[in-house]
Amino acid sequence: MKNKFICIIILLLLITAFKDASPADKKNFINTSSYFPVNNNKILVYESSFGESVTKYYNDCEFTVSSSESDKFKYKQTLIIKDDGVYVKETYQFLKVLLFIKKEETYTYNKPLLRFPLPLIPGTEWNWEGIEYSNSGTNKVKITGKVLNKEFVTTKAGKFEAIKLQSVVEGSSNSKNSITEWYVDGIGLIKAKIIIEGGGITGFLRDVLGYGTIEFELKEIRK
Repeated sequence: MKNKFICIIILLLLITAFKDASPADKKNFINTSSYFPVNNNKILVYESSFGESVTKYYNDCEFTVSSSESDKFKYKQTLIIKDDGVYVKETYQFLKVLLFIKKEETYTYNKPLLRFPLPLIPGTEWNWEGIEYSNSGTNKVKITGKVLNKEFVTTKAGKFEAIKLQSVVEGSSNSKNSITEWYVDGIGLIKAKIIIEGGGITGFLRDVLGYGTIEFELKEIRK
């Protein structure tokens, strides 16, 4: 029931913007379009622990959809983008671990799940608690996160100045995962690292299949 925790972009969430930030802080702001540049016709290709994956962003009426896919998984989030943050309305996930192990779920929430606050300012901390529903049942979720400083990150797609986010996602079945992500202005996510610490199907991935750490790194930008 907890396979949502393996998804790179799952997870992270709640706080309001700092209205009284100093001019120096404002230089570190990253706006909505920087994270989800849905109108630039870019396709992001990643090297990942599950093989090559492709991510696309597109508009669906008032929502923004983030869709990622590889040979072993499909992951789609329907997002609500507001001035104070990016919220998740619904998450769909299909996971194929082995030939005989497959899992497909659609997740909804008792309230929009805050993926991260906007604008992002180094030092900002946030948290979110709520209930997640799926055909497997319900799960209490607690997320805490922090915005770190900008830093230069090199991947096969090039060298980028990225802002770094760290979060911890905990579920009621003792699932716990630590997530680090790097985002770039005008591109979006360029790198993610998920450390599996226990519980649920992610614990199975770690203990049986050796997926103690799941990583994504930008390989190519296609137009």
